[in-house]
Amino acid sequence: MKTSETLPDGMARDIVIYPVGLLAHWQQFLHHPDRKAARRSFRYALRYPLRQARARNWRALKNYFNGYLAEHAHLGTRCGTGWTRGRAYRDLARHLSSDPRRAN
Repeated sequence: MKTSETLPDGMARDIVIYPVGLLAHWQQFLHHPDRKAARRSFRYALRYPLRQARARNWRALKNYFNGYLAEHAHLGTRCGTGWTRGRAYRDLARHLSSDPRRAN
């Protein structure tokens, strides 16, 4: 499978793509109807990466900046990550193409 190709339709419909970390908190901030509560919750959410940086937990801090995660519902492979939905999907497709357990 080339990296520019997509997954077969049977596999593609079982993929879930959702925002995580900073992107999820940013979207909640933008779409929250109460601005004061939105600012408060966003400031509270930013405590997590600061706490991880002080603890020198660099992997958790790096994962906070993933953007989007793409997961297959049934196959237990790694997640695809990226700052756009398409990039997360292509990253997952790359992992699935190299996985020996994938469905043909």
